[in-house]
Amino acid sequence: MALVAWFDREAPGPTQVETAADLDAVLDVLAATRRPNLVELTVAGDPGRAVLNVGLDGARGRGVLYCSGATDPSVDAYYSRGAKSDDAETIYYYMGSDTEFPEDAELPISEVRKAAHQFLSTGGERPDGIDWQADDF
Repeated sequence: MALVAWFDREAPGPTQVETAADLDAVLDVLAATRRPNLVELTVAGDPGRAVLNVGLDGARGRGVLYCSGATDPSVDAYYSRGAKSDDAETIYYYMGSDTEFPEDAELPISEVRKAAHQFLSTGGERPDGIDWQADDF
């Protein structure tokens, strides 16, 4: 199973992710940036099947998840649920644009990375082991 990763606005197109090492390389780039950034992961060849946005803030060791198009047809999308942030806003950047998340969406970065790997290994299923909240934000 392969994924397509959109995260670099300077790149001529998306990055193909076929292996766990490919995914780690993308996540490492995000975690190394100076501000919280997002990557959008879709299933290669079937982009409407499911989307997983993975946000990493390497400096703080935190991250966020947003999943749509997978699992429960009665709920269109889900945010991760973690500890409530001390910040007034939880903002991650997708290709330079602000993307706001619920104040309780952040998780330890290790859990976020694990969820991204599960999305890859299951071919686009919503990762389990995450406390999800419906997108009514």
